[in-house]
Amino acid sequence: MALLWLRTTALATAEQPPAQRVSHCELRCEDSTSGNVYTALAESGIFSRTNPETLSAWAKQLAPEQFGPGCIVGSPSGPTRRLYVIISGKVKVSYRLPDGSEVILTILGRSEIFGIVALFDPESRETSVTTLTDVLAVPIERDLLTAWMVAHPEIIDQVLRLFARWADATTNSMADFAFADTRERIASRLLSLRKRFGRREGDVVRVVHDLTLKEFARLVGVEPRTTVAVLRDFEQRGWIRLEDNSVVIAEGQALASLRLTDKSEVACA
Repeated sequence: MALLWLRTTALATAEQPPAQRVSHCELRCEDSTSGNVYTALAESGIFSRTNPETLSAWAKQLAPEQFGPGCIVGSPSGPTRRLYVIISGKVKVSYRLPDGSEVILTILGRSEIFGIVALFDPESRETSVTTLTDVLAVPIERDLLTAWMVAHPEIIDQVLRLFARWADATTNSMADFAFADTRERIASRLLSLRKRFGRREGDVVRVVHDLTLKEFARLVGVEPRTTVAVLRDFEQRGWIRLEDNSVVIAEGQALASLRLTDKSEVACA
């Protein structure tokens, strides 16, 4: 049955003459490891305004860590003194209810950050981060990040922008849960995964999601049996194709037509 798929996002730099300016795209570290770290940092959002030479020097100070699938990164009950920037792989961010059931809040991939909320709010222990695949991530200790912020205040602005985007995404997710029906929720999540993890193949987009069916159901907040029925319906209509570890989206416009037409009315104040 094709539907059992799913293994399945600052620096105040000194003025330089334009000719001497180096962009993130142009700068490449000689060492491949520090080069991968540099790329992840540059694309992470909080360092997007950082001078490339400075960021390259920082990248060489950091040592990536490797995690296998199914690892819980960081202890929800212990002190959190670092954030992580993902170099490769995917993780799920989950909320576990008192009865032991799990709600998956989001999936994070390359150049995305986790651990930053607990870094600044040590009492925030509600969520956990679990690897879905082999993950290579670079840790940044709290003391080091705060030192960078003091020396380069624009990083603070970028962190605040990141928090604002997360708040907006949370609002949209709450709107889905409050106002969207099952089909709308599932269509919305498929489109979100397509935007973040999709790879175009001719006229279609393949999304390798690395989630099990049960995990996808937890991500959309819909009972697994109902999730299967909706995915089957989408497939029979020719909107998607479900394969071993991916979903192929053939008719994104059809999925988009199911989404809520306007979420601006429930935006954060």
